[in-house]
Amino acid sequence: MKDDSASIPRQSLGDRVYNDLRTAITLGEIRQGVVFNEADLIARYKVSSSPLREALTRLRQDGLVRVIARRGYAVTELSLKDFHELVQMRLIIEGAAAELAAPRITDEQIVELQRLSNTNLVVGDKASYRNFMQANQDFHEKIAEIADNGRLRRATSQIFDEIQRLLFADIGHGDGEELEHDHDEIIEALALRDGRRARSAVIRHVKQSRDRVVGRMIRQHKDFDESDIFG
Repeated sequence: MKDDSASIPRQSLGDRVYNDLRTAITLGEIRQGVVFNEADLIARYKVSSSPLREALTRLRQDGLVRVIARRGYAVTELSLKDFHELVQMRLIIEGAAAELAAPRITDEQIVELQRLSNTNLVVGDKASYRNFMQANQDFHEKIAEIADNGRLRRATSQIFDEIQRLLFADIGHGDGEELEHDHDEIIEALALRDGRRARSAVIRHVKQSRDRVVGRMIRQHKDFDESDIFG
């Protein structure tokens, strides 16, 4: 009897390190501006320098890390201007995606959006932080997928790769207690198959997220702790 598992391509070490680091960066597990070196990551992933350098090269090409001369690497920092530009993109792209998705959405897809939106955050449980943030990104990407526009889907994914770490910065340092997914209005509009209402609901949601982040930036500006790159 043939072993079907043998035909499934295995992920290379470089791919595995790249994918995990990319997730850790986009979800804010490696914080902006924190300097790390190859030795830190070799110890974490238990790999040689070759696949690690391959992963770091790809992350540099993605614009997610930068080289710090004679020190190592750092997660590329996003300024307030960067954040505002990304918010402007979200307002345009996600608003359009919601309006297109409304007449196309099925009851099964509504249930899936509700499931993603009901993902719980447990304060003090780091695994739940990743699940919570990933569910948030999946929720917004799912709407773009339902819109049946590949370019909107790719643009949404790219924007979230950049902005996600600011949306939930310091999730494990106090702010997590007040966070929950606030997608009910969006889901309700999509369930009614009302495109204009769905667009308006997404725009309100994005603006509320923007205001929360800007408020936190003002309240909690502080230096990074270079001794603990994984927060």
